[in-house]
Amino acid sequence: MHSLRRAAAISLALMLLTGSALAGGTWRTLTGDTAAPDTPAEAAAFTGTVTMTFLGDCTLGGESKNRSTPTGFFRRIEENGYGYPMRNLKRLTLTDDLTVANLEGVLTDRKLQKRQKTYNFSGPTAYTQILTEGGIECVTLANNHSHDYGDAGYADTKAALERAEVAWFGTDAPALWESEEGLRIGFLGVNYALYEGQAAVYRRQLQALRDAGCAAVVTVMHAGEEYTQTIHARQRQIAQIAADAGVDLVVGHHPHVVQGFDLVDGMPVVYSLGNCAFGGARHVKDADALALRAELRFTAGALETVTLRFYPITVTTDERYNDFSPAFLTGEDAQRVLDKMLKSTGFDIGVFDPEKGAVVECPARKPNVIPLSPETPTTTSEGEQQP
Repeated sequence: MHSLRRAAAISLALMLLTGSALAGGTWRTLTGDTAAPDTPAEAAAFTGTVTMTFLGDCTLGGESKNRSTPTGFFRRIEENGYGYPMRNLKRLTLTDDLTVANLEGVLTDRKLQKRQKTYNFSGPTAYTQILTEGGIECVTLANNHSHDYGDAGYADTKAALERAEVAWFGTDAPALWESEEGLRIGFLGVNYALYEGQAAVYRRQLQALRDAGCAAVVTVMHAGEEYTQTIHARQRQIAQIAADAGVDLVVGHHPHVVQGFDLVDGMPVVYSLGNCAFGGARHVKDADALALRAELRFTAGALETVTLRFYPITVTTDERYNDFSPAFLTGEDAQRVLDKMLKSTGFDIGVFDPEKGAVVECPARKPNVIPLSPETPTTTSEGEQQP
């Protein structure tokens, strides 16, 4: 039996960086050394459901060389406006309590030195309006493109999000959402893997969220091998550490394709949603993707069930090139996506309904604990940061 890690052993505490009151709740990005906020008394009595939507890789912009390309992302926004990329997904993003997407790239208005790598993605800070008009209240920056223009680009991205009142979290800071009733849900970002130092930071961040009174915690991971339905050992490693630590749900992306659903010691894991509004490529290798709706049911402040609704989407409705405006799939096209999920993990998520999605209901695991002396894998030569 694992013991609870005591709060006194946690060096990470919380400091309010951002706060917004979108979708009936308040977001906080947490870091620093100040005391955790007190949990409102109303939270202990909360009975109801919190509805969340998760979207995959969103690159708002692209490579600088494509800024004037007629079929590129920049030109598409100029012609159609900021509401264009998420226009077809709003029946999910505007009817939930909160939406979380992966922002894979930099938002800056400066000409910065790019890192030496194959692809460097960026867009102007005004593109935060794509998020706000699309009903996206929070983004994860825990990915391999958030530092494409170094620390300066990362800082510009965070500042732009904060000005637009879009919350964020990353490997350097978790986030916390608080409902109007005071119920709190925490969000952790993982990029690539959890080796040694990363795993220790991850556990400290998780404990900080628990200390802040989070009734549930979600891990969003950016990991795996690109363009394969096969689950990579790094993804399984992250999921197992999260399960051992008492996390309630893991949602992933990075492979740019759909991967399946599974349960790890009773914890639901969605390994890859694939792409969403992906400005990084004018032509997509695989247009199939997923939008995920997660419904967390609480009774007297305690998590009871996690219901997942899977909605197959296509990242483009134009077969010639990427039009950067994902849309829902139905019929045989939707079934093709579910078949890819089944092939990936062997878990059959059942029949798809265009309105209700393909539904999986998972009982909450109790109690939520963090191992006192967890075993962590040794560092590999692959390093800590994805390319």
